[in-house]
Formats: sequence, C-alpha cells, structure tokens
Amino acid sequence: MKRPALAATGLAVALVAIPTTTSSAGPSTDSPPSEHLAARTVLPPGESGFFSSAAQAKYEADGDPSDFGPHVDDQRGIYWSNRSKDAGFATPQGTAATPSAGVRIYRDAAGVPLVYGNNGYDVWYGAGYAAATDRLFEIDAIRRTAQGTLAELTGPGGVPADLQERTLTYTKGEYDRMLARLSSRGQTAIRAYAAGVEQRITEARSDPSLLPAEYQVLQTTPADWSVEDTMAAGVFITRDVAAQGGLEMANVASLRELQKRDGRSRGLAEFDQLFPDDNPNALVTVTGRRFSNTTPRHLSAAQRLTDFRHAAAYARRVPLSLANGAGTGAAPAPKTGATTGGPVAHAAAVRHAVRRLEQWRHGLHGGSFAYAVSGRRTATGHAMLVSNPQLDYSYPSLLWELEVHGGGYDARGVGVPGIPTVGIGHTADVAWGLTTGYSKTIDSYIETTRPNPKSGKPAQYRHRGRWVDESCRTATIHYRQSVNGVPVGPPSFSHDYRICRTVHGPIVATTRDGRHARSVDYAQWMHDVDTVEGILRWDRAKSLADVAAGVRHVAWNENIVAADSHGNIGYWHPGRYLRRAAGVDQRFPLDGRGAQDPRGFLPYREMPHVVNPAAGFVANWNTKPAHGWVDGDLSGSNTRPGGPANRVRVIRGLLTSAHHLTLQGLMRVDTRIGESDMRAPAYLPAMLRLRGAGGLSAMERHVIRLLAHWDGRAYAPGGRGGSSPWGTAAADVTDGPAATAFAAWRDAILKRLFHRLPADILARLNTIPVESHQYDVTPLDNLALRVLRPGWAGLPAPTLVTGHRTPLAVLRATLRRAVVELRHRYGASVSHWRRPHAISHLSSLTGVVGPQTTEPFVDRGSWVQHVAFTRGRRR
Repeated sequence: MKRPALAATGLAVALVAIPTTTSSAGPSTDSPPSEHLAARTVLPPGESGFFSSAAQAKYEADGDPSDFGPHVDDQRGIYWSNRSKDAGFATPQGTAATPSAGVRIYRDAAGVPLVYGNNGYDVWYGAGYAAATDRLFEIDAIRRTAQGTLAELTGPGGVPADLQERTLTYTKGEYDRMLARLSSRGQTAIRAYAAGVEQRITEARSDPSLLPAEYQVLQTTPADWSVEDTMAAGVFITRDVAAQGGLEMANVASLRELQKRDGRSRGLAEFDQLFPDDNPNALVTVTGRRFSNTTPRHLSAAQRLTDFRHAAAYARRVPLSLANGAGTGAAPAPKTGATTGGPVAHAAAVRHAVRRLEQWRHGLHGGSFAYAVSGRRTATGHAMLVSNPQLDYSYPSLLWELEVHGGGYDARGVGVPGIPTVGIGHTADVAWGLTTGYSKTIDSYIETTRPNPKSGKPAQYRHRGRWVDESCRTATIHYRQSVNGVPVGPPSFSHDYRICRTVHGPIVATTRDGRHARSVDYAQWMHDVDTVEGILRWDRAKSLADVAAGVRHVAWNENIVAADSHGNIGYWHPGRYLRRAAGVDQRFPLDGRGAQDPRGFLPYREMPHVVNPAAGFVANWNTKPAHGWVDGDLSGSNTRPGGPANRVRVIRGLLTSAHHLTLQGLMRVDTRIGESDMRAPAYLPAMLRLRGAGGLSAMERHVIRLLAHWDGRAYAPGGRGGSSPWGTAAADVTDGPAATAFAAWRDAILKRLFHRLPADILARLNTIPVESHQYDVTPLDNLALRVLRPGWAGLPAPTLVTGHRTPLAVLRATLRRAVVELRHRYGASVSHWRRPHAISHLSSLTGVVGPQTTEPFVDRGSWVQHVAFTRGRRR
C-alpha cells in the first residue's frame, strides 16, 4: 500500500528540523581502557531514528534516505554489501555534550554515543539522554505499548491492546516492590536512565524544534518519563521477545478439529504425529549431556504416552471460547469517542500512522543466531564470537548501539531504547550474544469459576478444595477521540475495566456463562526486572566466570553464547523454569483446581549449559538446547519443535570444517549463512537418491544434476555493480535455476504428502510469519523428512496423515510434478527458471514519517557483531 505523502498535504513543510547539538564541554580528556580484542559491527540502516520535518519534505521530493541526516541510513549499504565498521572502544574526539554534571557524551564516526560518567548514575543518565535524543519517538512508542497507554496516541482502536497489556503486567505498587528488591547498582541504573530520558523529553517539549515530526503528525507531545516507564519497557521486551507459551488453546483447537474429522482415536494419534514435543534426533546446542524440564526427569515412552492421553482427554472438555478474551487483545473497542464528522487535516496520513503503530505493537518477535569458536579453530589460536540478533529491519532498528565507561562499566554493543543496559556486546575481555530461547515459560490454567455468593464481591475460582475470591482491580484506560478514524485532541475519553487474577496469574478469558476462565502463569512473574541485574554484570565482566555469575540473575529465556580473552567459550539456556507437576503435558492447558500446580522452579544447575565443548565451537539459532528438554510451545512454525532439519545445521556445517578462522573470515561465514536455503541440507540427500534411477525423463535427470552441483544458496550470484549491492533493484533480484527447482520440488513434496490436512493446521505447520527467516525449515518439513529419510528423521513417518508411501515413490512423483510446473511457469529452458528472490521491507514506525525502501532478503542479524580476541589460551 502506498503511504500518504505529507508534503502533498502541506504538513511536512510546516514542521521544523531538530538541532543536532546540545551544550558541550571542552576538548576530550576521556579515553577508554585497553581491550584484548578486535570488534566489528554493522547496524542497518543506521544509528539515528530522528526524522525532521524539513528532511521529510526533501525526502518526499527525491526519495533519498540520506536526507534525514548522516546516521539514519549510512549502514544499510555497508550491511547489504557484507561489510562492517570498527567497533572496538572508540577514542573520543572533539567536544562532548554535557546534559548533566558528570556526564559527557561523544559521538564516533557512525553516530554511536560514547557515554562517559563519573559514576554509575552518570553513565546510565547519559545513556538514557542519548537514547531519547536519537530515538525519542521509538522510545515513547515502546513505553506507551508497555504501559498500555498507546490509545492516548492512537484513539479508541488502541484500547483492546492497551487492556491486554494492563491485564498481563503490573501495577505501580508491584513495580515499586520489584525495584526495591534490586541491588543498589540495579536501582541506580534504572533511576538514572529514567532521569536522562526525562531531561531530553523536557527539553523537547519546551522547544518544538527538538520534537520528532511524528508528534506533529499525531498532534501530541511526549508525556513525562518515570522510573516505572523504564521498568515497563524492560518487561515488555522480555515478554515479547524472551518468553514463550500461553498459546495452548491452538493445540486444543487442532486436536478437536482432527478428532471431529477422523474420529477420537485416529484424531488423537494424528495430533501426536503432527505436533510432537520431542525428537531424539533433534539438533541441539549442548551435545553429550541430557537436561530435562519434565517431572520426573526421566520419563519412559509409555509414561509420556499416558500423560499425553490424559492431557488430551482433559483438553476435549475445555471451552474453545477461552482462546480469546480481554486479556488476549480481543475486547471490543469502545464506541464512545469514535465519531464521524467533517474533514480532518491530513486524515489519510494520520490514519496510516495509527494503523502502522497498532500493527507494530503486535509484530515484535524473537530470533537470532550466535556462535563462539575456541582457539583450536582460529588462525590466531584465540577465541572468536559472532552475534546476529534478528528483530527485522526498520527505520530505525529496534536495537540501538552505545558505548559506556564509568562506575565500573566498560562496554560497547546494543540495547533496546528505554532499557539501561548494553544487552549484547563486549567489554575489554568478554563478548556475548543472545538468541531467543523458545522454551515454554508461560502456562495456561483452566479455572473453575462461579459468581460470588456475597453481593458486590469478585467472582470465585475453585482451588485446592475451596472457593477463593479472585483478586481484582479497576484499570482506567484513557484514549483520544476519533473522527473518521483519525485521533484528535487530548486523551479526554476513558473507559474502566475490571482486571482479575487467580493464584496462577492474570485471567485472560472467561466463558459467557461464567463457569470457566483461563489464567496464565508466567514463570518470571514479579521477577522480570531481575534480568537487568544479570546484564549489568555482563557489562562489567572480565571473564567467562563473570558471565556465568550474571546468568544466575536473569529471569528471561534468552540463550547466551559468550567468549573471553582467556580462551574460554560457553553457552547457557537461562531463565525461570517451572518444575511442573507429574503427569503434565506442556502442549495443553492445565487444570486450575490445584493438582497440577507447579512444584517450584528448576535449580540453576539443571538448566542446559556447556563451557569449552569438545567440538571447539558452540552455536545456537533458537535451537533446542539439549536432548531431554521437551518443546512445550508449538506455536511458532519457524521455531521449535526441534528436529534434525534446523537452520542451525548450516552454521554447524561451516564451523565443523573451519580450522583457521580470521576476523575477516567471520564475515564470509556470515554471508554464506545469510544466503543459504536452510532446507537444502536436509532435503538434498533424499532428492539425490534418484541419481542413476531409471524411468526418469531427460529434464528430470537434468534437475537432479543441477541440484547435485548446487551450493545451497537461495539466490543467484550476479554482478555487484549498480546502485544496489546486488547489482539491481531488490524487486528484480532472482534466485538461480537450482534454487528455483529445489523450492518447486520441495513444495510438490509437501503438497502431495499433506494435501488432506485442514487449512488452518497446515498454516500452523508451514507458515513463515516474519520476514527474518524466509527460506527456513518449518515443522512440516521435518514431518516430510520423516517419510523421505525415516532413519535420519528420528521419529516414525506420520502414516496416518501421509499414507504408506515409499520415499522413492514420493520423490519420483513429486519431481515429475515439479518439472511440469517449472516448465509451465518459466518455460522449457532451465536457464530461465528464476523465481523472484524474497524481499525485506524497511519502513518507519508510522509508515508516514521517515524513509522506506526494500532490500533483497538475507538471513542475518538486524545487528551484526564479530569479535576476535587478541590473547587467550588455545582450548
């Protein structure tokens, strides 16, 4: 959809550009400490997210993103041409901005703030001020989303999502208690960061030239920033990127659908074949050691089957209406304040901005790969580390680069604006990367409920043999009036909602008759903010032991891969994991009456981890952490459940053959990863079994020869000239004949094997929902490979779904069909078999203010970090 132009409405030229300087000190006397590493990074499209009105007008005239300043788009070309910038500690040059006594903020050549402080408070004050300077509208959008106040910008349409956030998160008193439980260092960082953000907001409100243009489009200004806002931002990111679960009702619906179609017994077996929670041949990060998140720790196959049948029998009685409710964002928007009337200035642009903001809040997700190699595999004999967090591309990125020095902190890397940490990065002696863990840390409980016999009292739920009052409060959600879908005026309208909890957690849905409700139990409940303690330890780390000490404090489920200047490498799968009751099957909701309540938490020693593995490397791409660790959440078609076909196989293959890696060579590895079709390593051995087989046409034999010589890359290598690093516009880039033929054959296999599946179940198993993994393995691929490679795939072929077809018969029939479709679509000449390459869309938060463009898809991080240590023992 084409976005409305502001210049055409006259709005853009009415706005004022932001000044780029603040008060400053004299020439620098600051300098960073010596470090025992070399680092390179790239943050596409750039560091800055400030869009001035004058630049907007110019951009709409010429379409050049550099109109917005030197650091909005300066790293996009670097990234898409597989280059990077120096990211070791930078020596300050010139004069520093001094937003407060004791705070000095310099900028390097990429616009990255170098924050120096006299103490820890000054450091994080400066970081907050710099974040708000670079990303004020983004940081405000994160805060409003986290606090459930986005409707104060977007109008009544934003109320349902605000209600969802209010339901699932905390009151001010609860935030206060979490803050009080932190160490003085943690409290200082949060308070200081909030104060720094608030100073910049105060400056911007008093000087309209400092306000990003988005505020003038929406005709509003940023509200005051509080300590609670900083904490809420952290909770929001933790919940949306580093927690998983609570979606068991999708499994209930799929089970019901299969049983309704094929009968109770057959449908039950089909569900277990389609949605397994474990695979003995799954690729894992920790090899040679088992870890368990089941009770008891070692379950026999017979006991697992019994538990599954009991859980499925209970799921059959769960009302499907509990899938959605006020706590899932499904409440109706209030009608009060939504009116029709005369024309509103710039209505199309404002409506577009509102729609994009409301979409953005639902689009955050986890991803990412990271790996570390020991000195045995490098040319220098010292360890190396790579981190590629994948949070999609946008103007600006969700990640923001910074460097901090003072108060014991010496770190450089990225964080999320609004949160006082260098979340991923390096110190002088340690480097680390994060990837989303995708272990199930949220459980749904089905509560048995009734109206309270006492008039005016909350409803009750049954727990451990007695009726207990729900804990309820009233939440008032403010919102702006909407005229013809355009928010106008102040947030003067409001609606009161009753939000209730049980002993398990927030109630997210209730049946119409009031007899049942669904609550969600967050393993990290009231501990979300603890994670800042662990990350602040990493920001001061001098060894891998310091990293491990920090891991003990984090409550989120983010894998961490780390390395140090002593030659050590390691991996941890941290978080708060419920020790669930015996008999629980994590795929289904639990009975809330008490018998299935958790029995505490897994101790730290039982969480998957490894230090200095024998392979000489450790790699994770949201991979299953270890054998024995079941995949309780099955909601993401491009994440786990784990199987032997997994995108990390590409990384493992490259690292297994690597013995003389260099810092420059890490980019070549990343490039190969990013250009690969992740499905190829698993499918090709099966497909190539037809080499030499009789009864094939000449064209079919040609396809097999083509795939036999294919390097597995998902695009056609071509010239690098022209305005794009790929030599042509993104929309014109094509995949080569081999990649195109492979995809057609793979699609034909899936269609032949699974054409009888209901469309919604097929979508669950085979949809890639985000742009960050467009050539990825899906659960449906692992199901197909159980037919094509039955010994390798780890689980029996799902014959209830696929029938008893032999691998060779499936391959012959589907190759024939693929060739017919390829010839029909592209013609008889194989050289013309070139499908369009996948595209990544880069746009701003509003889609109205700021740049937008497209680039050819690559499966790499939205920030890239390469670190090579310059000392350390070969291990």
